[in-house]
Amino acid sequence: MSMPQATSMETRKRLAKIVLVFVGLFALCWFPNHVLYMYRSFHYQQMDLSLTHLVISLLARVLSFSSSCVNPFALYLLSDSFRRHFNSQLQCGRAPRPRRQASYLQSTSHIRLTSIKKTAPAAAAAVVTAAVHVTNGGGQRSEEAL
Repeated sequence: MSMPQATSMETRKRLAKIVLVFVGLFALCWFPNHVLYMYRSFHYQQMDLSLTHLVISLLARVLSFSSSCVNPFALYLLSDSFRRHFNSQLQCGRAPRPRRQASYLQSTSHIRLTSIKKTAPAAAAAVVTAAVHVTNGGGQRSEEAL
């Protein structure tokens, strides 16, 4: 087998494992609830009002509802790429920002992008004046913004 085929086969095996874990978790979470429904279907003439039956019914219901939220936790444990991307999203505000080069900060594309972000007319006029100043070579002559 060639290298790309081996990598593809490994990826498929890993994906199949993840899908099987999801199916198993789904079955495990919903099984107690279905057992209780079957029990009630065959014993519908009598009502079980005991505390034990109430607690078991409540736990089975909570477990079946938890089925919808266990998949991200399982995926976090099983997938390296999901874990890496999830962790990078947790650090969204704390990651160091790359430093801009001085040449980029003086370029007209940077000034145009900055002017798009600004909303106040006075700030936009200052940016346009700075753009004209930079475009003219930073000399004595500068034009007023509209």
